[in-house]
Amino acid sequence: MSLNIGRVITPGNENAFTVGERRKNVTLADLPDSHRRLLEGPITAAMGTMTASGRIQLTPVWCNHDGTHVNLNSVKGRVKDRNMRERPDIALLLLNPENPYHWMSINGRVVDIVDEDDPARGHLATENIDDLAELYVNQRPYPFRDPKGGEIRVLYKLEPTHILTFGSAE
Repeated sequence: MSLNIGRVITPGNENAFTVGERRKNVTLADLPDSHRRLLEGPITAAMGTMTASGRIQLTPVWCNHDGTHVNLNSVKGRVKDRNMRERPDIALLLLNPENPYHWMSINGRVVDIVDEDDPARGHLATENIDDLAELYVNQRPYPFRDPKGGEIRVLYKLEPTHILTFGSAE
């Protein structure tokens, strides 16, 4: 699957709020630095998934990337977990908290799911939530596990298919 990136034209320019420059068959590395940093900093994303009844479910999520995929993490059995397993097409919106006119939307498909209790790859889910906790709350390991135990973390690998960028960090 190929990734397409479009840049929305900012206000004060001809054709403002329409998609201007478009690039096809690119990678996350081809994002402008100011937008790639939205994936690399502690920016909480809004994630939209689809419920079984066809409603959109929105939830705040932490994310990072590996250069190819956007990594997400949750707990097995939650609504967003069930939604991503059953309907893997999702949308993310990353909004710069210091400048609401600097944002990026990502549409894509979950192409890999790693449950923490998988004997071969489960460590990847644990490592990812620990990496995210270090980035977002400066703590390692992840400090918010259910104190009753039994929580199984899940790593989701999102393959972006379409990205829109708007504005700049300045």
